[in-house]
Amino acid sequence: MQIVALIHRESENYGISFPDLPGCISAASSLDELMLDGKETLDLHLEQMAQDGEALPEFRSLDSLRADPEFAEDFATAELVTLMPVDIAGRAVKVTITMEEHLLMRLNKAAERQGYTRSGFIAEAVRRKLAG
Repeated sequence: MQIVALIHRESENYGISFPDLPGCISAASSLDELMLDGKETLDLHLEQMAQDGEALPEFRSLDSLRADPEFAEDFATAELVTLMPVDIAGRAVKVTITMEEHLLMRLNKAAERQGYTRSGFIAEAVRRKLAG
């Protein structure tokens, strides 16, 4: 799943907003920093909505948002329009994996050192790998 992100530039700073999530914004001094901060802001915003029991809106397509007169000026002044991946936590499911014994021991130690369960450590590693 992806969400439309609008990036604006003002002087030396950049800002990112998500039309389908009013109030979910971030700013940074470089585009690279903005993309990282924007993703973190998006993830935290969605996490907070879930914790508050708020229903997530339906994320509209780029074409749908472009056609919405409410966002005409935002699109006209955007420096960049992009799609950002959305990670929505779902229910946990049990899986069985096969792994070399020595690697499993290293995994268990690393997870413990960093305060994770084995499953949590693997899930975080997968999230990071998928994010690039």
